[in-house]
Amino acid sequence: METLPLLSMGFDGARLQATRHAVSGRARGQGLAGERLEDFLAAVNEGVVNAVQHGGGRGRLRMWRADGALLCEVRDTGPGIPDVVLDTESLPPCAAPGGRGIWLMRRLSDEVRFSTGPGGTVVRLSMRLPADAPPAAEPGADPLADPVSDPGADPVAETVVETAVETVAAASDGELRAGAGHERTGRSPRGHA
Repeated sequence: METLPLLSMGFDGARLQATRHAVSGRARGQGLAGERLEDFLAAVNEGVVNAVQHGGGRGRLRMWRADGALLCEVRDTGPGIPDVVLDTESLPPCAAPGGRGIWLMRRLSDEVRFSTGPGGTVVRLSMRLPADAPPAAEPGADPLADPVSDPGADPVAETVVETAVETVAAASDGELRAGAGHERTGRSPRGHA
């Protein structure tokens, strides 16, 4: 059952940092911390950046809590993701024109679903919350309700891009294995609990 959204906002290339800060604050407020928080932020960042770069330059992000998980949906109006990119389960070669963001999302979140076609793409990321996570807060009670007006730096959100780059580098060195995924759904091979 879907609850009230924790976050709903539009984004474009100029609002990437504000979007990362808003997602980070909401995820932290729902009980994600440490590596789980960093992984979720890196996966969401990949979805948002892909929407800006390949999906029409802007998109819409929604985040909510349901059934013990934090969910984030990134929606764009681009041309869709080619099947060959979605069907690739291994890390694309360095010379390949794309696919690394999808590969990362599949490894950094507990589950990711893609719905794509000529009218756009919807990416839904899910991360299980810890058993001791606080109850979901009412959206109006959140001090980050206007992410653009939040001038404070968020060190976790700022390291999202570096974490993603380090993950690709580690995978290139064989540190991570490409796990078996589903055609349009991926589960993390990293063993998130």
